[in-house]
Amino acid sequence: MPLSSPPPAISPRNPGVKAGFFKTATEADGTPVAAIAAVQEFGAVVRGRGGHSVIIPPHPFLRQTVAQRRSAWVRQLAEALKATLRAGGAGTTEPPLNTLVQRLSAPTQALTTVGKTMQADITQTIRQTHTPSNAPATIRHKGFDKPLLETGTLQNGVSFQVEG
Repeated sequence: MPLSSPPPAISPRNPGVKAGFFKTATEADGTPVAAIAAVQEFGAVVRGRGGHSVIIPPHPFLRQTVAQRRSAWVRQLAEALKATLRAGGAGTTEPPLNTLVQRLSAPTQALTTVGKTMQADITQTIRQTHTPSNAPATIRHKGFDKPLLETGTLQNGVSFQVEG
């Protein structure tokens, strides 16, 4: 399910959290895990052994997770920010408004909490994806039919970043 508009860019003035696959995650041969994720997410036609075309069908695990969990992530962030505002108010000498502004201007803890949940949700979707099935040749190669699992690199490559 495509997003109706792209999310706003994360900047120091616009703190946020991103989850997915980042440049630092690579296969042992140097292949970026993000490239593997994109092929699995959107599908592709690749050159197989012997030079023939191999069709990899889309397994939209990332879009599926976002579509199913976005509202829960927003609720979790709201609750985490509320908890941040309630925490540590006793014994402070600063005026309450300044304290609240300081807490809201540095939402790192709340964003980290949501980032961990996003990472876990994406990883869970990878583990639970069963369709479309692997091709018979892929099943013979892997020894099992779990479309997004082989070496664990994809599920272990999911991470999150808090910025701002």
